[in-house]
Amino acid sequence: MRQFVVAVCGLGILLAVGGPARAQDDEGRAVVARAMKAVGGEDKLAASKAAHIKGKGSASVMGADFDFTAEIYIQDPDKQKATIEFSLMGQNFTFTQVFNGDMGWQSVNGQTTKLGADELKEQKESMNAERISNLVALKEKHYKLSSLGEVKVGDHQTLGVLVTRDGYRDVSLYFDKQTHLLVKMETRALDPAKQEVTLEKLFSDYKELVPGLKMPAKMVLNHDGKRFLDISVIEARVVEQHDASIFAKP
Repeated sequence: MRQFVVAVCGLGILLAVGGPARAQDDEGRAVVARAMKAVGGEDKLAASKAAHIKGKGSASVMGADFDFTAEIYIQDPDKQKATIEFSLMGQNFTFTQVFNGDMGWQSVNGQTTKLGADELKEQKESMNAERISNLVALKEKHYKLSSLGEVKVGDHQTLGVLVTRDGYRDVSLYFDKQTHLLVKMETRALDPAKQEVTLEKLFSDYKELVPGLKMPAKMVLNHDGKRFLDISVIEARVVEQHDASIFAKP
């Protein structure tokens, strides 16, 4: 049961040949620049270093289906807190997971444990993928971009961009060719059974959830092509910085 509950945290990831490599990088950055403009602009994204999001959805984890509500705090680059509430087999659960730099904890119905090195490493991979999908972090020099060309994603004709960073898994982004909005993010990740899978996150229903900034109001996560969870954003706000107490041990 503990492993099952912990699984819910899946919410809340070239050859250096001078000229050709640089052309690939420039092409990928041009795609990302258009995407940032489409959601509100680089300045708006850069100012949104911390977010508070509430949502609801459903999950299919280890053979069980259930509905949940979620409240998530994110602060760039390495802080996150997610609280998820759901019912399973007649029992109510409140699951909280906190990451604060090199520290992390999880709490199930008030019973708190410290996260181990492997769990922290996997979360750093997840948070890196999330930073990439938020786009503005791609201005940082340690991210290398290359074009994946045109790729069909559902009903969308997209332009793909491969993002690499030393020490982290590769992340692929796919942007609608007409609207320039991000419709898919793909990377490798560990599933609840700690098996490596292809994680696919699909974004849709973009809305101005905060003034001047469009965000996807719906997201679907698949593991190896099979639905893992979906979530709809109910409320979102951005702030300059959260109070430090939010990311303390629960």
